[in-house]
Amino acid sequence: MTHTQYPEILIITGYSGAGKSTVLSACEDYGYFCIDNLPYELLAPFFYGLTQSRMKHRKIALGIDVRSGLNLELFAQELTVWRAHWGQQVHIIFLTAHKDILMRRFQETRRKHPLGDNKTLGDSIDQEAALLIPLRALADDIIATDTMTTAQLRMLIKKNNEKNGIQKMVVTVTSFGFKYGTPADCNFLYDVRSLPNPYFVPALKELDGRSEAIQAYLFEQHAVQAYWEKMIDFFIFSLNASYHEGRFFIHVGVGCTGGKHRSVAFVERISRLSLEHVTFFVHHKDISATSIYAAEGQR
Repeated sequence: MTHTQYPEILIITGYSGAGKSTVLSACEDYGYFCIDNLPYELLAPFFYGLTQSRMKHRKIALGIDVRSGLNLELFAQELTVWRAHWGQQVHIIFLTAHKDILMRRFQETRRKHPLGDNKTLGDSIDQEAALLIPLRALADDIIATDTMTTAQLRMLIKKNNEKNGIQKMVVTVTSFGFKYGTPADCNFLYDVRSLPNPYFVPALKELDGRSEAIQAYLFEQHAVQAYWEKMIDFFIFSLNASYHEGRFFIHVGVGCTGGKHRSVAFVERISRLSLEHVTFFVHHKDISATSIYAAEGQR
C-alpha cells in the first residue's frame, strides 16, 4: 500500500487551554472523523486498523494530550515509527500559548487542569510542558494561540479546508518592540531598527505605523525601499520553501525599538501582499491599541 492510499491523519496536540478542543471541533465541521484523547496503548492498533479498513479516503483528526498517558516519550517513539511508514499522510500540529495566558484562560473558564489534582495551576502547566517536549519535537507546525480568539482559530482551520482542495498557508505576522521582548515561536524574525525612526519626527511621534503619514514617511526613503526589496524577496522565498516542504502555519516577527512605528508599518505592508495560497493574520503586539485581523491574499 502506497502512502497516498493511507487516510490523511491530522494529529492535534499541545498545551491544555491552547485551543485543541476548538481545533478538533472545527475539523469535525470540515469533514474530519475526530478522535480525542486516544490512550497510548491504542495508538498501534489504531494505525494498524486503518490499514485494514475502508477509511482510506477519510480525513482523520486525532487529539493527543497528557491524558493519553504520562509516558509521552514512548508515545512519541511509537508515533515516529508509524510516520516513517505513512509519510506526509500524517501531519502534527502543536498548539501553544504563554503560561500567563493559559492561567488566565483556566481561571476564566473555571476548568480544572488535567494534571491539577495535587498541585497548583502554575505547577500543572509547567509539568505538562515538560511532559509534552517529545511531541513538540515531532510537530510539523507550532501555532501560538496567545492572541487568537476562538473564532479566529476556527477560521484558521477553515482556510486550510477550502472546498477546492487547495492547501492554504496561514502566516501570522507580528510587529513588536525589542525592548518588550520578542514573540515566542517565530519561524522568521526581521529587525528594522536600522531604519529611520518616525519617533524622532514631532509630527509623527504620536502616530503609529498604520497611519498613511508614517507609511509615506518611511517608504519614500531610499534606505527603507532597499531594505524592503531585499527583505520581501527573502520573505517570499522562505514562504514558498516552507509551503513546498509541507509547513502551512508560519509565524513571522518584525521588530523595531518600541513596536509602534517601523515594525507596524512593515507588517501592514506585508499583509497587503497578494500571495497564492496564503492567508495573513496580523498582530501588533506592542502598540497601545492591539489589532488582530485576517487579511487574505490571492494572486
